[in-house]
Amino acid sequence: MITLHQLDFVTDIMLFLSMAILVVPFAKLIRVGTIVGYLIAGVILGPWGIGQYLGSPFSAPDELRPIGELGVVMLLFLIGLELNPGRLWSLRKEIFGSGSAQVGFSALLIGLVIYFAGLTWQKSLIIGLSLALSSTALSLRILQDRGDRTTPMGQTSIAILLFQDMMIVPILALMAIVAPVPIDTGQRPGWETALIMASTVLLLVAVGRYLLTPLFRLFARIGAREMMTASALLTVLGAATLMKAVGLSSALGAFIAGVMLAESSFRHELEADLEPFRGLLLGFFFITVGMSIDLNFVYQNWVVVLACSFGLMVVKCLSIFSVTRLSGHTPENSLQIGGLLAQAGEFGFVIFSASVAVDLLNPHQSSLLSAIISFTMAFTLLSVWLSQWFGVKLRPEPVKPDIPNTEGGRTNVLVIGFGRFGQLASQMLIAQGSTVTVLDTDAQHIREASRFGYRIYYGDGRRLNVLRAAGAENASVIAVCTERAETTSQIVRMTKTQFPLAKIFARAHDRRHAIQLVTAGADYQLRETLESALQFGREILEELGEDEDRTYEILADVRRRDAELLALQQVGGLYAGYKQFKLPDVPVKPLIKPKSESTALNEPARRLAEAEKKAEKEQSENSEKTSPHKPSSD
Repeated sequence: MITLHQLDFVTDIMLFLSMAILVVPFAKLIRVGTIVGYLIAGVILGPWGIGQYLGSPFSAPDELRPIGELGVVMLLFLIGLELNPGRLWSLRKEIFGSGSAQVGFSALLIGLVIYFAGLTWQKSLIIGLSLALSSTALSLRILQDRGDRTTPMGQTSIAILLFQDMMIVPILALMAIVAPVPIDTGQRPGWETALIMASTVLLLVAVGRYLLTPLFRLFARIGAREMMTASALLTVLGAATLMKAVGLSSALGAFIAGVMLAESSFRHELEADLEPFRGLLLGFFFITVGMSIDLNFVYQNWVVVLACSFGLMVVKCLSIFSVTRLSGHTPENSLQIGGLLAQAGEFGFVIFSASVAVDLLNPHQSSLLSAIISFTMAFTLLSVWLSQWFGVKLRPEPVKPDIPNTEGGRTNVLVIGFGRFGQLASQMLIAQGSTVTVLDTDAQHIREASRFGYRIYYGDGRRLNVLRAAGAENASVIAVCTERAETTSQIVRMTKTQFPLAKIFARAHDRRHAIQLVTAGADYQLRETLESALQFGREILEELGEDEDRTYEILADVRRRDAELLALQQVGGLYAGYKQFKLPDVPVKPLIKPKSESTALNEPARRLAEAEKKAEKEQSENSEKTSPHKPSSD
């Protein structure tokens, strides 16, 4: 009998893409997430779905898993591109502190439960360590979708995941020691193996720093864009293959390659070139995970599988919560990290398959553990949602800092949102010497605010207790510079009601939003592109030969007409007034030296500010070592 698979390779790809196109949008529509959609597509394509009629490789998903793991490799490379060596060094305590504590504590709790359930200490040890690892692919995808990678919660989660990736080789080595059947680990002594691994890491560092960047520069100069994409793919796959050849994680190799290119001027182009490959291959990985779920086994043991899956997630969440609380995180952040990393990881499939080969586990036990891993991954979105919901209940009322209304006659200003707009607007406040407090939820923005000599507070400006804690009651001016229009409107309405003595200045997205802000009570609003567009037009007029005085006259006239039209639109709607008027339709740093040091007003802001200052100090020291006679740019 000729199976469908025997037709050609293109047919297989068409089946994968067709199933993903059919199932994933439906999963997104019913709000269970794209990852669960990929898992469901894998179950349908697997050997207990239509795969039994399609033949290999659909009837043997293990053959496809190495291809799917390329998605994990791509994901780790792109994460590495966003973590330059200075920032990675600043995470060393979280990687080796929180990471090691999480793996050790989780493995201890899981191993004890398994041991008292009747398994040997050898099995309990390997299973406990394996289930203590979380899914790198799944967790990082969720962090990326939610935009939380740069928050303290996201940074700690990434640090723990990096340590877990480093633990794969030690677990396999430990399995070789406790397994009944010896594993062929080669004839090299331990010191020689360690030396080879260290040399491989140093080789990747050297190649990334001294070879790849000049190579990309050459391709950019000759206009060979496709060669840059090919070189990026070769870099990722080569680093992953090299690390796997010496016994380390291929994903760890890709991550190191990404870190080495994080300071390259071609970083953003590499990220744009590889993003489509990452998305497709990561989806392919989750499909192969779904294909590995044994539906017959799950059906026969569904009570045990569900109970073990939920029990594992509760144990891991509690252990991670305890570790992160001890490391200084808030209860809310600790619970969110626990909910995010509560699932078992994809490397468990590899470890349990190897355990069967060396007689450490039997096939029945391996099937049960694989089903538990798959179900915990499928329940992760539920776990994340529950941790967010309970996390809100754990939020303490912030302690209100003592922020005087005036200091030496200087005005106190609260800036909510320190992105590209807020940063530029705040430059003038340095020269005037205002007492400025910056409130933001973006970790990078908080780091940047620490350079300006401002008071900094990490928190959500949409929450009334956070606004009060940041000193809104004592502020003479509240400048709402957030990027999303709906967020700005919400904050303006709240601040106008709760803090009527403060003048509300707001950033408007467009004319419609400007009208909404005026209606909400903003004392002053400015469309973010208005002044830059007017100045841009003035420069064009001067270039065309218009007299300078005449251009300023035109500029003033357009401003006046725009203000009058806006006043009409407040009363008559967005289209009012058009018959009466015909309108012509660097790294962030303070430009003026701050007069004071930054002050962190809560613990997350303090940690972010200290990390940024430390990274800048190390970067400055490295620059002085490499260019001792180079004059200061200041």
